[in-house]
Amino acid sequence: MKFTECARLSLVALLVWIQTGASKALQLPSAFNGNEPQDAAATRRSFLNKGIVATATFGAGLMNKASSSLAEDTSSILPSSTSLYNVQPDASPNLDPKLERMDNLNFVRSLSSNSGSIWLGEHHNSEKDHAFQNQFIRSIYQERRRSRNQAPVAIGLEQVQAQFQPVLDAYIAKRINIKELRAQVEWDRRWTWSFEGYQPIFETAREFGMPLLALNVNSEDLSLVEKKGYPGLPRERMSMYITDRQGFASFAQSRQFSTYVNYVIAPSYDIHEKLGLLQYTMTGEKMDEPLSFRNFLSGRILWDEAMASRAHTWVSDNPNGLLIGLVGADHVKFLNGIPARYSRIAKNKAIDVTSNNAGVQDSVAVIINPTLIDSRPSGSVVNVDGSDSSQTPDRITLQLRYLKDGVDASSEARRLPESTGGVMPFANYIVVT
Repeated sequence: MKFTECARLSLVALLVWIQTGASKALQLPSAFNGNEPQDAAATRRSFLNKGIVATATFGAGLMNKASSSLAEDTSSILPSSTSLYNVQPDASPNLDPKLERMDNLNFVRSLSSNSGSIWLGEHHNSEKDHAFQNQFIRSIYQERRRSRNQAPVAIGLEQVQAQFQPVLDAYIAKRINIKELRAQVEWDRRWTWSFEGYQPIFETAREFGMPLLALNVNSEDLSLVEKKGYPGLPRERMSMYITDRQGFASFAQSRQFSTYVNYVIAPSYDIHEKLGLLQYTMTGEKMDEPLSFRNFLSGRILWDEAMASRAHTWVSDNPNGLLIGLVGADHVKFLNGIPARYSRIAKNKAIDVTSNNAGVQDSVAVIINPTLIDSRPSGSVVNVDGSDSSQTPDRITLQLRYLKDGVDASSEARRLPESTGGVMPFANYIVVT
């Protein structure tokens, strides 16, 4: 299947449905077969959350500009072994993005002054990633209190589905314990990744009285979309996840997003097909026909839109508040998963999430311990030495280039500097622990 054309047709079909409410959408060919996994629902959840990766388009330069003049002990903020980098994209004809080394204390102080959202892109099975998330949350909270910023800080969780928000509220209110939380959010059935890795984060939230926000789409609703597309999900339930309907539609029309789909989401579908994972919905229900790319794409962008929407709703209800989202790196990288959607919603809803601090970002993307594999097309670098190591950040792809509207992606004109429409940075910051 030619994914460029498939993605384009799928986006057209989505727009028709979103904008007109039509009950029928374009049907794409569906003729895939594969071996049936023993636990289809768990396998699909695990695979989706591993973060299938984007294409390599540009290399990375590394600038070490960490301040050596600070007299303060940065180890009290974040471990001194943590390396922090600012991603500096470059849309000029040089297309030469770079990493700038940051001081740990400056990193915390800069982000703690934000309001809006910070997205920490994780590898779900990495204890190192979760340890950093916990330390980061504590550092941000304590720095805000030190600077007398009393605006609330919340933790957003991809790991918990929206229907279980009352359980999270009960845990923070100390009406249930940690074991009851795990059972009542159906963690072992709906998320499957080790609860122990996340437990210290839950305990930190309870210690500081920080709200926990369930970000994820209910798997029952996601399965309806996988089977029948958006027409399969009742509109009153759709409205739980999409609060900016027109913005959601227009977002899908950009050249930037279609490039993102081709580089990030289409390769994920390809791997699902090869592994025989398209026969089943996220709840493990076997479908009569394998999941089409249109419905796969519909489910994926509903997932991202829902997390951005729920986060923004909390921020708009808590002026100057800061939400720290714990989500898979696949939803963060190249920004067009959650971060850009959050920014779009904030702009369209006319919420000033930057307070009085000019230049502060409303949606910040941080990826923890990224590897070469995380920034390249799925399967393209698995045999490259060190491709699974996070210790060489200068090897990762730091941005994706997209073309201006009207430039044919198959023409020689695509190579011309003046054909560049812009670039998508891998993230705003990367962290190596």
